[in-house]
Amino acid sequence: MTAPSTCMISSKFCISGWNVKTQIAAKKRSSLRVSAEQQPAADAQVKEDEAEGGAKEAQVTKPRTVPRPVEKQSNVKSKNMTREYGGQWLSSVTRHVRIYAAYIDPETYDFDQTQMDKLTLILDPTNEFLWTDDICTEIYSYFQELVDNYEGAPLTEYTLRLIGSDIEHYIRKLLYDGKIKYNMNAKTLNFSMGKPRIMFNDKDGPPQPQPQDV
Repeated sequence: MTAPSTCMISSKFCISGWNVKTQIAAKKRSSLRVSAEQQPAADAQVKEDEAEGGAKEAQVTKPRTVPRPVEKQSNVKSKNMTREYGGQWLSSVTRHVRIYAAYIDPETYDFDQTQMDKLTLILDPTNEFLWTDDICTEIYSYFQELVDNYEGAPLTEYTLRLIGSDIEHYIRKLLYDGKIKYNMNAKTLNFSMGKPRIMFNDKDGPPQPQPQDV
């Protein structure tokens, strides 16, 4: 897939000047109380339990966060795009990741910025990479995970930039791991994340020739 794709999810950020309720779950710390005579044995038992727990955690991989996309809306119109609403424009734009605090129609690209509780991610708008549906879903899962981690944080451009920066680093990791490749038919070949490397010991297939500078 080379066409840029979009993903819209709901957020629970604190929007300044808006009456939005957010809930932050407080983490409970478990305590251990023993008498002085039982302390050495208890310490040994705790260390043994921690070692067993660490081994179990190493064996169990963390399940991927399931994206919770927003239902598609009809008759979407661009709202809050005029100058009197200029202070409400919230976005984070990098080369491969564009995040907007608005609902964006995936077909007409109309921006409804009255729905600031929704975040829209536009992935790789310049088609620099080749994407599969599975990898796109992996990016959207990571996007959902980041938004969940920032629950209760202020909805500002700084928060959106933090999320966008983490996704950019994730895309770089996918490229280095060979899960995505450069689109050699892209309009402009600039290799923003480094030039392609030839794998001489690649057993899965013949190495791809490195593009020559023109």
